[in-house]
Parts: sequence; C-alpha cells; structure tokens
Amino acid sequence: MADPVTVVVIEIEDPVAIKAGVSIKPFPIVQALIDYQRLNRSRFHIPGHGGQMLCPVPGFFDETYAYDLTEVEGLDVLSEPNDCIRESQERAAQLFGVRESFYLVNGSSVGLQAALLSVLQPGDEVLLPRNVHRSVISGLILTGAKPIWMLPEWLADWGLWAEVCPEAVGSLLKAHPNIKALVVTSPTYEGIASDIKGLADVCHSHGVRLLVDEAHGSLWPFSEDLPRSACHQSCDFVVHSLHKSAGSLTQSAIAHLPNGSKIDPALFQQALNTLQTTSPSYLLLASLDATCAFWEASEASQPYLQELLKHVHWFRKEVSFRLTAFSLYEHPQRNLWDPSQLYFRSRYEGGEAWACRLESQSQIAFEKTDAFGTLYKAGIGLKRQDYECLLSALLRENEYYDKNSGNVPCEFPSSPITLFPQVVLSPREAFFAPGEAIPREQGVGRIAKETHVHCPPGIPVLIAGEMIQREHEAYLPESVLVVRA
Repeated sequence: MADPVTVVVIEIEDPVAIKAGVSIKPFPIVQALIDYQRLNRSRFHIPGHGGQMLCPVPGFFDETYAYDLTEVEGLDVLSEPNDCIRESQERAAQLFGVRESFYLVNGSSVGLQAALLSVLQPGDEVLLPRNVHRSVISGLILTGAKPIWMLPEWLADWGLWAEVCPEAVGSLLKAHPNIKALVVTSPTYEGIASDIKGLADVCHSHGVRLLVDEAHGSLWPFSEDLPRSACHQSCDFVVHSLHKSAGSLTQSAIAHLPNGSKIDPALFQQALNTLQTTSPSYLLLASLDATCAFWEASEASQPYLQELLKHVHWFRKEVSFRLTAFSLYEHPQRNLWDPSQLYFRSRYEGGEAWACRLESQSQIAFEKTDAFGTLYKAGIGLKRQDYECLLSALLRENEYYDKNSGNVPCEFPSSPITLFPQVVLSPREAFFAPGEAIPREQGVGRIAKETHVHCPPGIPVLIAGEMIQREHEAYLPESVLVVRA
C-alpha cells in the first residue's frame, strides 16, 4: 500500500496558505491513481495517449497525462461504485450531512436532469420558476413532463430576479393539484436565496418533491456566516457545482439525496447512468475527491473561507464609502443572501459597456454582464490585491463619471422575460416536431423549437414550445428555429 497522501505547502506571502505538516486524510480516488501510476504498466487500454503527452507544451500539462486514466482495475466504476469511488462518495455524504452523494463529471446539469427523471413521468406536471437553469428545460424534453410556469420576485431597481415565495407556490399547488415536483434555483446567479424550509413545508403538505439547484452555494454547508444549505432543510434533492466556488476542476459537481429524501437512490443512480458519460474523467473525479477531503480537514480549509469573507467585508465597506457612480447589491435579509456575489450597477451606463472597458483596460475579468449590471464572483483563490485592483479600477471609472458632468442617469430597458409565456406545445413536443430556420423578423406568431437564454441560469427569453411574441424579437438571434407550419 502506498504512503498516505498529505498536503505540504511551503509558506509564502499568503496569509491563508496551508502550513507545512498539516495532514489531510488519504483521498481514496487520488490514492488509487497514484497507486496505478506507480505500477508503471504498459497501458493497452483507453485513453489512447497511454499516459504520454504527444504534443508537448512545456510547463503546461506537466504530469497531467500520466494520471488521465479510465475505469481500469483498481480504479472502480462510476456507474456501479464499490471501491475507491464509493468510499469517496460516502465520505462526501458525511461531509455534507446527507444520506447519499453522487459524483458528477458532466456538471450540475446532469444531476438536475437525473433528478427529474427520478421523479417525473411523461405527462406529469412540474412547477418551475422562470429562472431555472437551461439543463432543466432539457430535462423536460427527456421526461416529457409539462411545465407550470411561475415568476420569482422581480427587483426592478436592479434588473434582478430574486427568491421564490412559499405563499405563491402554495397557491399554485392548490390550483394545480397534479403537480409532482418543484425545482428551485437557490441561490440565484447573484447570490439571492429562497426560503427553502418554507418551500419544503408547502411542498410536503401537497406530496410534492422539492429539488434545489444550489450549484452556486457549495460553500454554504461550511460556514455559519453564509445562508443555510438546502442539504439540511428537508428537501429531496440538492446539487452543488463544486467547481464554481469550492475549488474543484471545471465540469465537476456533486448531487445529494438529503436525509428524509423521498427519491430512491437506486432510481437516481439508474437515471444518472442513463445520462452520464461511460468514460468519466478520473482527473475530474480526483478533483472532487481532493476537494471534499480539503473541506473535511477544517484546519486546512477554514482559513481560506474566513479570509474570503474578510476580503468581501472589507471590499463592500470600501465601495459603500468611496463609490458614488456605482451601486453594489445587498439583500435586506442576510440569511438569504451570499455576500461573495458582487453585483454592480452604474448610474450612467449598462453593465456591458463599463465592464468590458474594465476588462480591456484594467485586466479585471467579470463573471457575467448584461444591459443592467455586472457580476464579479469572489472566490477562495483570490487575494487581497485582487480586490484592491477591482476597487482601483472602479474608482477610476467613478472619477471619469464625476468629471463628465454632462452624464445623465441611464434609462435601463425593460426585458421581454417579464412576459408570461404563451405555451402551445411542451418542450418535448416542440423538440420532436418538424422544424425550419427562419429570419427572426418573420418569427412573430410562430412556435419556437429551441430555447433562447443568454446566460444560464438567467431567465430564458423563450422556451421551446412557446409562441414568439413581438417583444421577443430584439432579443433573438438573426435566425430562429421554429416548428414547421
């Protein structure tokens, strides 16, 4: 047996660096990869590169190719885990305080779709706020379920969609007694959470399954200074994109069936196997494994989280004192909001104009921008100097606006996403219907065959099966796919 894997990082000028000698329990999947690599076998199996980088890029991949393995002896099978993957997933379940956890190498999207397949059948009704992720729309195509749409709260001053109200859900469940499930995006892209406990109580009183897309809240289970995770609020399913905030590689995520979940784990695994790749990346699995082990070792991980929150608190305080041309969103209920999501609006310009200027002139990269505002996501990998750079760039913009006294406040556009949809076909019916591409100016009155959403999980402009209205036209691409007349 190989020696246990430990993390030993030399201290540099980083106040939260893991101190030399801090030991983290062996990562089951990482350890299995190391053990296999040490066998030094001739690899007559997939992947075809055999552990060798064929097109060298000095200093880029290093030893990555050597650990890019597949489901060979000693490395378990993702679809039927009974060795290192199973051990790692069981440890993850303990870490997140849930009944069972499942590793995802197709992102949170595949977890949401598998959850829908686990609770819905063709023709079933499912209650969906309009800000569900695009993958949920794909889930409707897979299941044949029919959406009952609702609008979350709209914050007109910010151009943001906010929480889903339990009272509104209760009214809709009474009006549509055949609804089988509710899917909620909490938090939103901008960090606004819904009252999950309230939603769970309403759903359970009607025999409805509650599925929570907590992709952007994967740090919530690890801090009392962040909103309470849905994992501990009586829902039936939760998904976390660990790569979004917890430190794993892009495309890696984790699905949970919390304690008390009404979803059968075997049925969920079957649904997951139907959708997830049969060639899972062990680099992604190892990343999930190591990330969970990192957060399990609180003496190693908590300094990073505490430093993140300290930086965010400092930054928000500085912005409130020093910027006059910009506003930074804050939610009135701190227990329903993640302050690490930094959403700005300028008084004088739409977000796309000034954010792109900051990116090109000051090398400040944003997470998302639109006609209303711009989102900067504070992550555990950022240092104090990164926040200082963002603040300095915003101060320069602020000074520019102050010197140009002719500037007048910007009139922000209303969006067609506030239109309630005219549903003609289910997304599945529209997907399988004959279609044709036409110029967008000819689309009014036609039935959309594809979904148009500019930045998941933003509100879709139009969903497959809905009638194209005149107000949609300006927000659609030049050519649109419609159901053939």
